[in-house]
Amino acid sequence: MPDLDYDIPAAEAEAGIEIKGSRFIACIAHTATPDNGGDFLAEVKKRWPKASHYCTASLFSAPNNSQEMAYSDDGEPSGTAGRPMLMALQNSGVGEVTVVVVRYFGGVKLGTGGLQRAYTEATVAVLAEVEKEQRVFKRGFKLSFAYTDQGDVEPLLVEANAEIESADYTESVQLKVLLRPFQVEALQKKLQAATRGRVRLDALD
Repeated sequence: MPDLDYDIPAAEAEAGIEIKGSRFIACIAHTATPDNGGDFLAEVKKRWPKASHYCTASLFSAPNNSQEMAYSDDGEPSGTAGRPMLMALQNSGVGEVTVVVVRYFGGVKLGTGGLQRAYTEATVAVLAEVEKEQRVFKRGFKLSFAYTDQGDVEPLLVEANAEIESADYTESVQLKVLLRPFQVEALQKKLQAATRGRVRLDALD
C-alpha cells in the first residue's frame, strides 16, 4: 500500500436528502478503529430514533487500505446501501471515517438502482459538508546513543522535523521518533557521518 497522506474528518457533520418521501440523513465522524465506528453508530441511533435503517460504511485507515474497512446494508437489499457508501468514501480520499445513513421510509419503494443512488448521494453530500484535516503519514524508528553524542544527534533530529514519540534517559539516550519517509535516508547518512557510525535509525516493527 502506498505511503500517502490523506484527509480525515476534523469534526462530525450531517447532511440530508429526501427522495419520494424517504428521508436519508448522513452522519459522519472520525473513527480510527471498529470500536470507534460502533460507538458512533450507537450515538447516531440515539440521535435519530425509530428510523427504518441505519446503514454504515467505515474506513479505519487510509482510504486505499482495503484490509481495514466495514459496511452494512442494515436490512436494505444486499448491495444497495453499505457498498455504494463505501465506494463513495474510497473515492473521496478521506480515511479513518465512518458514515451512517439513517433512512426514514416514506412509503414508496425506490428499487435497487434508486437505493444505490440515494445512499451514494447522501454520503457524497455529507463528505462535502465535513471539515477535514490532513493525516500526515510517518514511520516509526528507534535510536540509542551515548550522552557524548547528544549534541550532534539532537540538532539533526530537529532539522529533519522528527517527532519524538518517547524518550528514555538512563545509561544512554533511547528515543522513538516518527519521520516522513522521504526524510529517512538523508537523516540516516547525517547521523552516521556526525557520529562516525555510532548512531543509526532502526525501523520499529
